[in-house]
Amino acid sequence: MVKKIFRYLVPVYIAWLLIHTFLFFSFMFSIAKGKEIDFSSFGLVIISHFLVTILGLAFMIYMIVDCSFRKFDKDYQKVMWILVIIFLNVIGAIVYYYVHGNKPVKKVISKRH
Repeated sequence: MVKKIFRYLVPVYIAWLLIHTFLFFSFMFSIAKGKEIDFSSFGLVIISHFLVTILGLAFMIYMIVDCSFRKFDKDYQKVMWILVIIFLNVIGAIVYYYVHGNKPVKKVISKRH
C-alpha cells in the first residue's frame, strides 16, 4: 500500500519542490529589486517551505529504514546507499526510491545457531 502511495506522491513532491523553489526565488529577487510584495502570499511560500522540508525529511528517513532492511547482493551496497541518501538528502532518497525502493523488500533474516 505504501509503495502505491509513493508511486504517485514522489512525482507530485518533485513538482511541488520545483514550483516552490521558483516562487521562493522570485520573491527574493522582488525584495532585492525593492519592489513591493504581498506578504500574505509570501507567508504561504514560507509555510510551503516548511511542509516541503518536513515531507522531504520524512521521505528520506523512510528510505534509510527501507535500505537498512533490504538485502543487497554485495555487502558494501547497503552502506553506499545509506551514505548517498544521507549526503544527497531528498535527491538521494528519490534516486534510491527509483532504483531500489519501489521493489519489494527482501528482509535480512538472522540465522540462529
